[in-house]
Amino acid sequence: MPLGSEPELCPAGTWWDAIRAPEHLGRRAVELIEEQGLPVGSVVLDEGGREPRMYFLTPVGTAERWAEQGTVALGPSCHVLVPSAKRTSGPGLHWYRLPTGPRAVISPDGLHRALIKARREREDPH
Repeated sequence: MPLGSEPELCPAGTWWDAIRAPEHLGRRAVELIEEQGLPVGSVVLDEGGREPRMYFLTPVGTAERWAEQGTVALGPSCHVLVPSAKRTSGPGLHWYRLPTGPRAVISPDGLHRALIKARREREDPH
């Protein structure tokens, strides 16, 4: 996975697929995953624009079988702007969780469960 000194537009489906989620759901999903003691993998946060988003890097092939309300699966023919290795805080595009290795991706099943729970908490906070 490229981690140079400048942001790089990387093709999904090569090193990883990506799941795009709204920032508010993504942050809660990361908390839920960490509460279980599971690895989060690599996560990009793009705080720019009206709708801040998080990109969870998942194993290649995840996008073709992904289905979760409010998220977008990015696989072959999609691209993700990956920040430089030095960008680990905002504002703007940065690593929310920096890759710990060349294939540091999150488990699709664990991410799916965490996003469902985060969405349900938001819809019904009681």
